[in-house]
Amino acid sequence: MYTRGKEFYDIVAKGLASMGYVDKNGVSALTYFIQDMFAEKYNAEETFAQMGFPLNPNIPLRPTYEQIEATIRPYTMGTYVDIDSDGNTKSTDGLSLKMGGIPTFKHEVVLSRKILREKMMLMDSIGGTTPEIESTIMDLLFKGLDDLLGGNYNTFRYQRHQIVSNFGKLVIDGKNNPGGIPLEIDFEVPSKNKKVSKWYTKNSSGEVSQDAKVTSGEVDPIKEMRQVRIDSRRKDYAPEGHWECSLTTYEDFISLPYFRKMYVLRERPDITDAGNIAAFGASVDDDTIKKFIESRIKARIEVVDSISSVEKFNKEKQAMEYTYMDSFNEGVLVYVPDGAIGDVQCGKPIYMETPGARVALYDGGRTLIRQVFEDETMTQVIKSEVTGLAVPDKVRWMYYLTIKGKA
Repeated sequence: MYTRGKEFYDIVAKGLASMGYVDKNGVSALTYFIQDMFAEKYNAEETFAQMGFPLNPNIPLRPTYEQIEATIRPYTMGTYVDIDSDGNTKSTDGLSLKMGGIPTFKHEVVLSRKILREKMMLMDSIGGTTPEIESTIMDLLFKGLDDLLGGNYNTFRYQRHQIVSNFGKLVIDGKNNPGGIPLEIDFEVPSKNKKVSKWYTKNSSGEVSQDAKVTSGEVDPIKEMRQVRIDSRRKDYAPEGHWECSLTTYEDFISLPYFRKMYVLRERPDITDAGNIAAFGASVDDDTIKKFIESRIKARIEVVDSISSVEKFNKEKQAMEYTYMDSFNEGVLVYVPDGAIGDVQCGKPIYMETPGARVALYDGGRTLIRQVFEDETMTQVIKSEVTGLAVPDKVRWMYYLTIKGKA
């Protein structure tokens, strides 16, 4: 069917050249294209800093991570001595070190075989390419790269939210990594930082019921949240922080009658009838209740609305199936320090220049992109590879309230 050499059918090369992208100064045309097209949308330094895990500037060839924690405590005072004596040497304890291998994640996209076949047949018939052909292929290249880079960033986002919401653990298994290898990394949150306090239950229909102990006053959610902050400061000398929870968890607890009642009692003391208190409280919008809670607990509540997805090919149905999941675990509130709580550590990609492959590096040399022209199938494949991990360094100042009970 195809009678010419593979260079003739390498439409990506022709498309890049038509847009002015050529190999220059040891940098590939594909690298220049990716940097120009995605530098604003996928900015690792900015994105990861916003997650509280800024990029570690080191990119070692040996992909291992280091978790280093420093104990925060009041500055120790100097020792009074005579003028000719040395002072006591300051202790450097409180530094803990955890090391391990950084996992690698990969994925790839195949540019539309149908469109490629049509364009290659057209090229074969007219003896060359056209601006329309080049534009179509570059659109496919852009969409393919966008899928890969977006997936990479969502992988790091999922790591971050899982580590924070899953008690300092990153668990990779068949549910969130179908077709891949299992992995579990425990960054060891102190057991004293984990507390179970049942505020509500939720049945299979999604109906939320306030726990009887909350209704009776035996469990006081506002008092508990406030006490976590106070204890973190006084006992652990932790920095100021904020609460985080998933959107689902937020929507569940913000609707509890307890918070509505507390709001009415404080803001509308003139309403004394229990029925009227409940009715008025139910009419108050969620944002107002949230601000009220934040004012009482002296910390903000950050709602994490992040969805991740994985795909798996169903052999029986001969179709790709997608599974969607909350990146942040449901039913838990986490008090974490403000600002950076770790960093993203990456290993240096290792690759060999091979015939028929086009190589690009992104994210400051942390992400490897390879565009391969496969002779046998005459298809264009784009592959992505990253060796990277979000590594927390303040797990001892992360505090957990598991507030959803079993129905």
